[in-house]
Amino acid sequence: MDTISPQDWTALCGLMNGWVQSTALGAACELGLFDFLSRRPGATVEDVAAGLDITRHGARVLLLACSATGTVQRDGSGAYANTALAEAYLRSDAPLSMASFVAFNQKVQQVGCQRLAESLRQGRNAGLDAFPGPGDTLYQRLAADPASERLFQTAMAAYTRLAPGMIEAEELSAARVLVDVGGGDGTNAMRLCRRFPELTVTLVDLPSVCAIARKRVEEAGLERRIRCVEADMFRDPWPEGDAVLLSHVVEIFAEERVRFLYAKACERLPPGGRLFAWTLTCADDESGGLQAAKSSIYFVAVASGHGMAYPASQHERWLKGAGFGELRRHDARHLDHTLLVATKPGP
Repeated sequence: MDTISPQDWTALCGLMNGWVQSTALGAACELGLFDFLSRRPGATVEDVAAGLDITRHGARVLLLACSATGTVQRDGSGAYANTALAEAYLRSDAPLSMASFVAFNQKVQQVGCQRLAESLRQGRNAGLDAFPGPGDTLYQRLAADPASERLFQTAMAAYTRLAPGMIEAEELSAARVLVDVGGGDGTNAMRLCRRFPELTVTLVDLPSVCAIARKRVEEAGLERRIRCVEADMFRDPWPEGDAVLLSHVVEIFAEERVRFLYAKACERLPPGGRLFAWTLTCADDESGGLQAAKSSIYFVAVASGHGMAYPASQHERWLKGAGFGELRRHDARHLDHTLLVATKPGP
């Protein structure tokens, strides 16, 4: 055979052109296309060009790209509107908006992950070179750039909305004082306090992150139930509590650091206390899924130079090795996530 079959060409194009979808989403969100079409359903190309302050030709290209991605639909008269997906998740003011994560994906993840091959050859996160500043991890560099730090925290808050299964876990109902290690901007802490009225949370994170979290907690009127403690999760002692939460934390780090965090949690908890680890995970045979692969590339090429969406079975071995007894696994395979609940044995 001296040519590519239509089926193989379609499959190859799907692999080679994945960047088209994320690029179109990023541009549409940045220019405000989905917000505009929400206000003006049935808009023409000319309307979009004027509303977004771009050329008519540019509007045609953008609308073509978004139509191809399934985020915009065109009727027979040439009028455009958001699809249900875009209306629900890509408007900047939608309750479940992922627009901030789209921006983070475009401006940080995609930029840095272009250096994956270089990162693998050098054994370091070479993609971090695209973001000047002090420190060997993206998180250290974000701390020195308030605008980028806000983008990251807002994006992670949106991403955290993928965790309904985590906050519904029945084991959380027994917790009274939860230590949220690496708790970010307080999104999880606030959701958990609203879900469990008797719960108080101590959020532990770096000073620049705690400043963001305190403001959000105060705006939510939850400052009596959520306090923020500035600390390095590896170097500094953790506050006391009967439960520890590590949400979107352990997958960032190499195995030895994950094992250290699990051992520190077990040492800090009282007998019967529980560790809740909500983490990205790949299939146990490491054959998928796509979100697990994307995140693993990002950790290695940009964020830390280490870590990956480890299999849940590997986490279970580490938790046992750290001294935990009973383990429960709540799978969210459709999200490439797992909630692991580990209980410290009694005396």
